[in-house]
Amino acid sequence: MNTILGIAGLVFVSAVTPGPNNLAVLRIAGEQRIKATALAIMSIVLGGLALLVLIHFGLDTVMDRHSWFRAALTIGGAAYLAYLGAVTVYGTFRKGPRSDAAPLPRPGSTAWSLFAFQFSNPKAWVLITTAAAAVHGSGSSDSRQLVTLALLLTIIPIVCLSAWTLLGRGLRRYSQNPGVQLWITRAMGMLLMTSAFCLIAP
Repeated sequence: MNTILGIAGLVFVSAVTPGPNNLAVLRIAGEQRIKATALAIMSIVLGGLALLVLIHFGLDTVMDRHSWFRAALTIGGAAYLAYLGAVTVYGTFRKGPRSDAAPLPRPGSTAWSLFAFQFSNPKAWVLITTAAAAVHGSGSSDSRQLVTLALLLTIIPIVCLSAWTLLGRGLRRYSQNPGVQLWITRAMGMLLMTSAFCLIAP
């Protein structure tokens, strides 16, 4: 029971703190309808569950045997996050706050891209591999371990991402102003780059 509570706390902290998934949901909630936001949340959750299945059925063993593979995933994922942040910030300076400007680049906005992104999201890899290792040490059966992790990685992220949805809806009124939207977009880009740095910093 203590192991499950510990894993639940780990999942909660990872899901509620700022990261690429939260920022994507925040942006979509502020710009689109609830249906699009709900689809984004489900895509993120399903991507995490697909990653869990891969790790549960042996990918974690491969990473344990080949440490360079884990390092490559972390560095590659962090580089991708930094790229997304840089593209977002650069786009705001290139377009400027004109109301008639073309839409800024929105990487990772579609359901499929959010699903696929979980496989290159270093935060998701760290969370799921850590949680899988913890539940594996509990001594329960493989099927029970998989079901337990699947439930935790479904319920908790949905609750946390829903909270970010409410925040995005609350900011929607202010983001209609081109100048405010410009600074919100820049802030999101900077947060993505900061997240990337935190993942590779010692």
